[in-house]
Amino acid sequence: MRSRTRLDRTRAAIVASVGVAAVVLGACGGGATPSAAASATPGPTVTPATAAPTGTPAPPTGAPAATPPTSTVTAWGTIWDAVPADFPVPEGAQPAELNEPISAAWVRGGRRAAIADAMKTSLEAAGWSVEAASELEDGSVVIDAVRGAPDCRAQVRVEPRGNQVFVIVLYAAACPWE
Repeated sequence: MRSRTRLDRTRAAIVASVGVAAVVLGACGGGATPSAAASATPGPTVTPATAAPTGTPAPPTGAPAATPPTSTVTAWGTIWDAVPADFPVPEGAQPAELNEPISAAWVRGGRRAAIADAMKTSLEAAGWSVEAASELEDGSVVIDAVRGAPDCRAQVRVEPRGNQVFVIVLYAAACPWE
């Protein structure tokens, strides 16, 4: 009789573990994955739009996820795997997929300097303080910005690649998700 009780407890523990794993995996499934609203205007202005995932160009979808996205540890620090809806998006840009950990990326044609200037202006208009904007040897511009707490920071890289310009964002997971 004793072995049957031990067997029953073992089964109960296994069932409970499977249930907890199902809840955890379901919570990690994430919510909606909205993308940037695209505009055909060639100007280098940047406008806030719905958050854009790091995916191939896609038409805009619903509202941003109510819960925070997953996060990834990078050499730069821990980042959210998306940006919130109020993060500035380059006007006329399309979501881009890159084979590296990022919060968001967009691609568009235009002049790198004009797009970088528009991103700096839009970040400041959205409440970010631009701490540095450095031009690198490869022609890209790195914009470092903070908002609110010192740990809430973003790095925006504006990189020319052929006749396209990529805007790549690392959005610190220390920033509150709203």
